[in-house]
Amino acid sequence: MVPKETPEPITTESEFLEAISHLRNSGTFAYDTEFIGEETYFPQLCLIQLSTAERLFLIDPLAIENLNPVWELIADPSLLTIVHAGHQDLEPVYRLTSSPAANVIDTQIAAGFAGMPYPCSLNRLILAEAHAESGKGMTFTKWDSRPLSPMQCRYAADDVRYLPLVWSQLESRLQEAGLLEWVKAECLGLCEPESYSPDFDSQCNRLQRNRSLRKPQRALLYRLAQARDQAARAANMPPRALMADEVIMALLKHRPQDRDALSNLPGMPRFVAREYGDDLIEAICSDEIPEMAPPRPRLAEETVRQRVTIDSLWSSITSIALARGIAPALLCSRNQIAGWFLAQRDNRPMTPPDLPGWRGEFMKQELGAFLSGERTLQLAWQNDRLIVDASSD
Repeated sequence: MVPKETPEPITTESEFLEAISHLRNSGTFAYDTEFIGEETYFPQLCLIQLSTAERLFLIDPLAIENLNPVWELIADPSLLTIVHAGHQDLEPVYRLTSSPAANVIDTQIAAGFAGMPYPCSLNRLILAEAHAESGKGMTFTKWDSRPLSPMQCRYAADDVRYLPLVWSQLESRLQEAGLLEWVKAECLGLCEPESYSPDFDSQCNRLQRNRSLRKPQRALLYRLAQARDQAARAANMPPRALMADEVIMALLKHRPQDRDALSNLPGMPRFVAREYGDDLIEAICSDEIPEMAPPRPRLAEETVRQRVTIDSLWSSITSIALARGIAPALLCSRNQIAGWFLAQRDNRPMTPPDLPGWRGEFMKQELGAFLSGERTLQLAWQNDRLIVDASSD
């Protein structure tokens, strides 16, 4: 199930269409890309890697003009696309075709349900599942240079070479453990078009840090983040390369009302003030309140007793998750558990955390009876791993 060869990049239409035909007929294929993302708003695509259990293809997007057949494969729900940490690799599908990716499995997510840490690197996953060493050391290579060297091609090929085998093995174990549907549900997020839109709420949380902002201030911060994003797209630059976060916060503080004041703001790039100054001033002067998510809540300071209780709950939840083979980092964070506990207001019995999707199912199945005292949990160590024996009183 592992192609041995490392082919030359495909640069002709006939070879490209023959590869597409093979991939479609196979029904399942692995997908990855190499790109340069530091210089442009959207990353510059430099190589597409595709693999089935029998063959491996390297597609040169600098030579093949119409790449829609690749995106159509990934958007076809009758075909299975396997990726590893593939969110950014899948972004072009919807942007270039208006059809989202469909039927995607991310082996990094799958590994997190199969007794491995999350996130797990591709190299470590390949070593664990295929007992093979993949190529290393080419992360910062110039992928837009031509011709690509044999070492570059080998490195790129290894990113997809083992994925069909890895998924085949993970799928069997996940099916046996009863976790396959949860994996598929988690991977569905990669197919949601909204996940590829700028997240201005998260940007505001990052910019705001621990500062407390009133609603009009947060609205202005949101409008400035939007204005920066629009300017960056027009300039074809990454937003934070166009204008640093510190400049955004300076705009929020000083609120310049004209071009001269804007240009004199410390750190403001001159070409940004010249080309996009009117848009920034409009954002500053507007009183529009955009649709915004509530700011990230600041957790109350934990008392000594609360800290011990939250640590105990967190230890119980992580132990149960590890015993089920689920990486705790996939399930939830300690901060989420702390927020849930501090909001209980001494309710007895406590209800499980209300989390969406499979996470809520996990909490109800594994934690509900335990929190009410109807169930006890006994930890044991077998075959170099943690297991949980559950019994009802």
